[in-house]
Amino acid sequence: MTILILCIFLIVVSVNPFTEEVMFNNPIPYMLAHYSLFGAGILLSYYIIRRKIVNKSVAVTVGASIAFLWHYPYFFNLGAEILSVRLIEEVSLLIGGLMVGSSLRELSRNFKIFLLALWMIGDSILSLILMISPSLYTTLYTSQGLEYLGIIMFLMMNLIAVYLLLNYVNNLLRDEKDVINEDYQRNAYPKNEN
Repeated sequence: MTILILCIFLIVVSVNPFTEEVMFNNPIPYMLAHYSLFGAGILLSYYIIRRKIVNKSVAVTVGASIAFLWHYPYFFNLGAEILSVRLIEEVSLLIGGLMVGSSLRELSRNFKIFLLALWMIGDSILSLILMISPSLYTTLYTSQGLEYLGIIMFLMMNLIAVYLLLNYVNNLLRDEKDVINEDYQRNAYPKNEN
């Protein structure tokens, strides 16, 4: 229930008349909506829906491609300038997140780490471009706003990555603890051979 409330909150905060209006002048809510909608889609399909939408390979490829598409400068600018395009963008980002989230249960841990690394590389490159030379990416927003956006993206990406990695390590330790406890319970009182 908490996940569902969080997802609804993320969607409502990202897609409402006030936020949509602010997005024309400020890149920060525009990019945060990308995170929120894609993340809400992942959470919904992973925790709530729990149903396979399409083949895992197709789901990951299409979902990741949608996220990449809207961060490509041309499409980023279209969504920033034209409200109808932005609404298509927002719906497709949510669907992309749903597709990625629906496939996560079937992916190996190594592939999940690979996807995390790809995302971090892509976000790091985009953050650096926005911090160092934002006019290379877009001229729709002020340079200062884009520089702040680059910093915020870098911080958010690292916070999410640290959370995911800590969760991964915690799961590994829990799995190992369960194995150790089972072995200990089986061999807690070895028979005396004397």
